Amino acid sequence: MNRGRNSSSSNDEASDDHQDALLLGLAAELILLHPEAERYGGPKLKIPHHDGSLTGRQWVEELINGHYKRIIENCRISVDNFLLLCDILKYNNYVPQNYQKRVEIEEALAMALVMVSHSARQRVLAERFNRSTETINRNVREVLRGLCMFASQIIRPFDYDQVHPRIANSTKYFPWFKDAVGAIDGTHIPACPPSGHQTAYTNRHGFQSQNLLAVCDFDMRFTYIYAGWEGSAHDARVLDDALSHPSDFPMAPEGKYYLVDAAYKNVPGFLPPYKNAARAGPEKILFNTRHSELRNVIERTFGVLKNRFKFLKGPVPNFYMSTQVNVVIACCVLHNFLRLHQPGDAHFQLAEDGNVGLEHQQGAGELPHVHPLNASRAEVMAWKARRDAIATEMYGASRRRRR
Repeated sequence: MNRGRNSSSSNDEASDDHQDALLLGLAAELILLHPEAERYGGPKLKIPHHDGSLTGRQWVEELINGHYKRIIENCRISVDNFLLLCDILKYNNYVPQNYQKRVEIEEALAMALVMVSHSARQRVLAERFNRSTETINRNVREVLRGLCMFASQIIRPFDYDQVHPRIANSTKYFPWFKDAVGAIDGTHIPACPPSGHQTAYTNRHGFQSQNLLAVCDFDMRFTYIYAGWEGSAHDARVLDDALSHPSDFPMAPEGKYYLVDAAYKNVPGFLPPYKNAARAGPEKILFNTRHSELRNVIERTFGVLKNRFKFLKGPVPNFYMSTQVNVVIACCVLHNFLRLHQPGDAHFQLAEDGNVGLEHQQGAGELPHVHPLNASRAEVMAWKARRDAIATEMYGASRRRRR
């Protein structure tokens, strides 16, 4: 009897131990399957990073088919112009398409536009478009390269033969500046240079940047850009480099000129203001005032460019410098495209009304050894005499009108 009771008790204890083991195992499985178990090594059943509830393609279709302001707020472009730009990039083979590509041109272009418009990082884009960061990076770079290829078609001189209406219809500027065909200046775009090059890219304002040289006409369209120079480079040095070797720099026709600031030399084709005009006489003060009013078209153009594309205001992600340069060129291409096809949008209207933040910069200082062009002494003296004649005639006409 005693042996039988002991045997029964042993069986009960073994049964209890087995049940306890089963409960412990079940509890462990429940813990590991819970999403919070990721910190302890991850759940046994993987949870997809992108669940596909709203794909990037579906989001772009919502922008195209939804309220017209949505695509303008997200991509800075209207629906019609977005589709037109997609066709240009696709059918000119700027962004090659094939049946194997999982991301179509509309979605890829939207990725790039959202990035440059809102300075969105690639992880944010991955979340928005339901794609991996590798897919985002690859497609954005393809679109940037395609826009850079498009640059040769849209960043160019448009008409140097006609006097611009802003000059022709103003007694302040005509006939004194009837031969002006545009303005030239440089601006600093924040940059993230590679290790070991930070000093070269640090500009006189103390931050790292690339120096963008730009030429624009009086319609606020870029006619030439030269991006990629280190921020420490002087504006005149960048222009000298653009002219010192074969390039597509649009030289002003003979007798015509670009308006430039005092950092550039007064040589044929480039007309700067007088230096220290306050001590030189009223005619030079008047010349500088009107010269500045007309030349500030380049400042307003830079203002529109940076206000529309927040990426250009920084901080810049750790991209390759070649990609950072491509972003700048692509934004200038988009600027010209929108100026041609979407001239009445809010950014341009603010600039035309004079309410846009101008790119006023402190003078870069004189660089006496840099001449944008090889001009003889006689040509330089004749050019200076022409500027003096303009200033004298302008002041005389102003005095006559006040009588």
